[in-house]
Amino acid sequence: MRETTALLTIVVLLAAFTAVSAQTSDPCITTDKRINLAGDTLPPIEATLAGRLREDFYRFENLRPGERLVLRVTVTTNTSTGFNTLLMWEIRPSQFSRIGGVQTIQAGGPLEYVYSWAHSNFGENTSTTLCFKIGIFSEARPAKADYVITLGIERLVDTGGREAADKLEKATPLGALRTGETTIISGYLTNSSEGLDYVDTYVLTAVLGKGKQLTATLTTQPGNIYELVILDQTGYGLRSNRTNTSGEAAVSLETQDAAEKTYYIRVSNQGGVGGGGPYTITLSINEATTSTTTTTTTTPITTEITTPSLSHETAQLIVYGTVTGIAVLAVAATVIMRRRSQTVVGEEDQWY
Repeated sequence: MRETTALLTIVVLLAAFTAVSAQTSDPCITTDKRINLAGDTLPPIEATLAGRLREDFYRFENLRPGERLVLRVTVTTNTSTGFNTLLMWEIRPSQFSRIGGVQTIQAGGPLEYVYSWAHSNFGENTSTTLCFKIGIFSEARPAKADYVITLGIERLVDTGGREAADKLEKATPLGALRTGETTIISGYLTNSSEGLDYVDTYVLTAVLGKGKQLTATLTTQPGNIYELVILDQTGYGLRSNRTNTSGEAAVSLETQDAAEKTYYIRVSNQGGVGGGGPYTITLSINEATTSTTTTTTTTPITTEITTPSLSHETAQLIVYGTVTGIAVLAVAATVIMRRRSQTVVGEEDQWY
């Protein structure tokens, strides 16, 4: 029993040591090339890779929600050599997920490679880290690659001065919406290749009641498929619509309850496949318009079809002619039957 316990302890310690060693040896974690993206300036990075197999790793820290990092790298090689890049996102401490990269053969240059990634607010509103790898591989002979990395930060914040969260409990507050007032929301969603900002949520309070209507109109780039939803305070969807080919969608909500209620506004792009880009939502409460229905009474038109009638004398002649014809046919049939009977009897006499 003691031997088994000791063996299990050794296995657990070995696994823990292996995990710690893997983390501490990960160049995305151990690299000394660290760039603070929250700094005032981001100067270009100039460096050289020389040899048969060389790699540089850069750690870009403090990318805040609502910001997009645009990374441009210009490369010039002295000979034909294998060249590769890889941009990764730290989804959790010491664990990275691939964003994009390239593996190619480059001879000469300069050639430019561009990558971008936008950070989203998943409810915590915390910054994130990216890792960038650049390397060369030359089996035949040593090679050299000179490169310049240029970094740029684009602000994509939504209404409220921050990146809107995707969860209702972290929705951006808009305050109270009053009758006759208009509130305009501006925001940004990313497509599936440039980030994970697929849903933005907002929360407001409003008093509707009889004769009042809450209207929300969404506008985005033509071709994008964005969905606009109004939800109640429990998260139940009340009204929804999707943008048409011109990039517009509208929903309206009416209720007879005049109490102040909480409503959520959610805009999404189908997990990034509906396109990406900026959007605006116009919110307003107005008096509901009563539509007038015009009823047209149609009087049915009856067409009477009259069959031409025969005179009394003509009818009598037709009846008499029909009866006479039937009688003649009956007499003829009787005569034929009698003759046939006589013929049969005569034949029988001759037989016997």
